[in-house]
Order: sequence, then structure tokens, then C-alpha cells
Amino acid sequence: MLRRVVYWVCARCLRWFYRDLRVVGGDRVPATGPVLLVGNHPNDIPDVIAGLYTTPRPVRYIATVSMVTSWPARKTYEAMGVIPVARIRDARKMKAEGVDMVAVNQAAYDAVGRAFAAGDVVAVFPEGGVHDVPEIGRLRTGVAKMVLEHLDTDAKNDVTIVPFGIQYEAPRTRGSDILVQLGSPWSARAFVQGAPPEEGGLAGLTARLRDALRAVTRNAPTWEVAALRDELIAAVAAAVAPHDPLGAVPSLVPTAAAKAAVLAEGGGDAAAIRLRSAVHQLALAVERAGGVRSSAVDHARLLYALDVEPLRTAAQAPVPAIVLVAGLPAAAIGWAVHGPIFALVRAVARRGITVRTDEVARRFVPGLYLVGLWYLLLTLTGMVALALNGVSPLWILPATLTVTRFGDLAVRWRAWFEHWQMVTRVRRWAASDREVLRVAAAVVRETAAALD
Repeated sequence: MLRRVVYWVCARCLRWFYRDLRVVGGDRVPATGPVLLVGNHPNDIPDVIAGLYTTPRPVRYIATVSMVTSWPARKTYEAMGVIPVARIRDARKMKAEGVDMVAVNQAAYDAVGRAFAAGDVVAVFPEGGVHDVPEIGRLRTGVAKMVLEHLDTDAKNDVTIVPFGIQYEAPRTRGSDILVQLGSPWSARAFVQGAPPEEGGLAGLTARLRDALRAVTRNAPTWEVAALRDELIAAVAAAVAPHDPLGAVPSLVPTAAAKAAVLAEGGGDAAAIRLRSAVHQLALAVERAGGVRSSAVDHARLLYALDVEPLRTAAQAPVPAIVLVAGLPAAAIGWAVHGPIFALVRAVARRGITVRTDEVARRFVPGLYLVGLWYLLLTLTGMVALALNGVSPLWILPATLTVTRFGDLAVRWRAWFEHWQMVTRVRRWAASDREVLRVAAAVVRETAAALD
């Protein structure tokens, strides 16, 4: 039951900050048997939550002991079957607290072995912590060691390894999308037995894990190249699949990354230079209209607003004004209830930030605690108000149980309104501005075939 509650809460954390979570290749996780999910870790807590939705099977994470700082966190870890490990960077702190790091890690190895023997799904971020850089970093060897130790014990169960890449359009921007791409599963035992002795050991398996992760993630040598790559992906995805641009993204990532590296250096022929200029124009227009410049969905909405043919598609049409008006009362209730606490959570999250990945993580925790306290305050206030008016305070309970639904409606209505607003803004621009953007869209369409 607690696991279901955790999933329900996690869904709201993502839904109230990000616009959409798309999982591609979820059927690649075997329905039974031990599985090791190996993911990248660019954005702290949202990565953990996104990984839960890669499969309908229960997911057990390997996580650091230092993350458990409160009673609710400990109980949640226990309910989710989290396997705690210790990092070298925490050695001094753990020693001061009287914690034996060696014993903790040995217990983790044993727990992972038991999980594989029981046929569980175990997930891990082998970069060893949040890795906020534009490329997959060096992987820690501990993950490969856990797998090899399991196989060395003459275990009957093989371990199927499935990489999952979490790709954010804009990881710290509200209203952006998340794409989780799962790679091809492969057998750990088959790799170890089939590889040459010098390649099938700890270093070889770690390198194989890194290659698998690189195949499902976005990589770039610099942030400048990464930004150009993401804008290129967004523009081309909208051009080739305006009805479902997010679904077209996975096939574009490798080629777009290579193309962006060339364009960032000022290389390429005249067509490549025209493509870079056109992509930049469209990205600026999306941002000017109120969208996210690296969002494939927002680029498709821009093309719809420009009436670009044959790319115009009803899938990117805003909801009718009558739907906005009809949903306004419920949305108004939702914002009246959640607006103040959302503002407080945002303010708290922005205080004391030491690294970029802190803000979203702090919106989720301690934001989650703040929302819980807010709901409790509203419930107690409602009970007192009903009691003072001679009504049973218990009547407030049905309202309390549905209050999160109004939060969902408020966030969804805001997304509808922002969509409608974006299209309306673009159509109010001068005809000359819209024509320039249509030309830029035509350039992208002409060169998209090379990236599709």
C-alpha cells in the first residue's frame, strides 16, 4: 500500500512541474526474472521518479546512505526496497557518525545478490551521483562488480541488463517534457562468457555499460553544442512528425548530436549554415511566443500557428475557447487552493541553492512536506469552520480526498491556456515576421531528411 502511495505522490511531483513523461521501449524490460536497469543521472530526484515508470514491475534502487536524513525518507526507502550503499565521498561523515562504510557496502552487495536471486528489478545510476554535464561520465565499477559477484556464485539466474536514458528538453524549466528511452536488453552472463578474458572482467563490463548508456542518452562535448543539438532535434522532430514530435525524437538524437558538433565549430557547407540559421530563428520564435526553445512539442505548435503546409496538424491545435471557459471554475478552485503553496514551494526551492540541480529537487522535497502541511492546515481550518456552523467536521474529509484532483485540473488548465496563448501570440505577429519563420521552417523541412 505504501508503495502505491509513493507512486501516486511521485506522479503528481512530475505532473505539476513537467508537462509530459514519455517512455519509449518500455516493453524491452522482461516481464519476469532479474533485471538491472542502468540509467544516467543528470537531474537528481526527477531521474529517480522517471526510472520508476520504465516498467510496471516494482523497481528497487541502489541509493546512497547519505540520502536518508529523516524518518519519512527511511520508511519510504524501506517500502520501496531501496538497497543502501556508501560513497567514498561520505567516508569522513560516516566515520564521525560511527557508521562502518565497509559493512554497509558488503551488506549492499549481499542484498543485490538476494534481489537477483529472487528475480527482482534493480535500478542504479552508475555515474555515482548527479552528473550535470552534457556527456555521460566515467562509471563507477561497483555496479559491474555486483553483477560479476552474482554470476560467480554459480547463480542459476542470469541478469538481463537494460539501459535507460533520461532526456530532458529543459530539466529546470516548468512545462517542458521528459523522454525516457530504453535500450536493447542484453545478458550479463553471455557478455562475460563471450568476451575475451581481458575484456570480460570488471573493466570490460563497466565499459560495456557505458556504451549502452551512451546509446540512449544525449551527449555533447560542450554545453554550447548541447544547446544547438537540442534546438536542432526540436525543430526537425516538429517538421517530420508534427502530430507526435516527442515520439520522433529518439531516432534523431545520434545524427543531430553529430551535426551540432560540426555546426558549432562553424563547419559544414552552405546548406548546413542555412540550417543552423533557420533552427536559431525558430528557437527564438518559440521562446518569444512563450514556449521552450528546445521543446519539440512547442516547435510543432509554432508551425501550426504559422499555418505551415503540409506540416499543419490538428494534433497541435489549442483546445477550443469554450473548453477553456468551461474548465475555468474548476481551475480557479484548484489555483485558489494550490496557488499560495506553489508560490511558497518555489520560493523555498530557490533559497540556498548550491548547484543547478538543487532547485527542482527542492521543489519535490521539502516541497512535498510543505504541501502536506498545507493540506493538513486546510483540513483543520475546514473542520473548525464546519463545527462553528453546527455541521459535522467529518464532512470536510471528502473535500480533502479530492483536493489533489483540483491541483491536477489547475495545472492541466494552465497548460491548455499556455498552448492557446502561444498560438494566439504568433498569429498576432506581423505578416513579415511570420513569412520569415515560414521560410526558416521550409529550410528545416528540406534538410530534415538527412536527420530523420
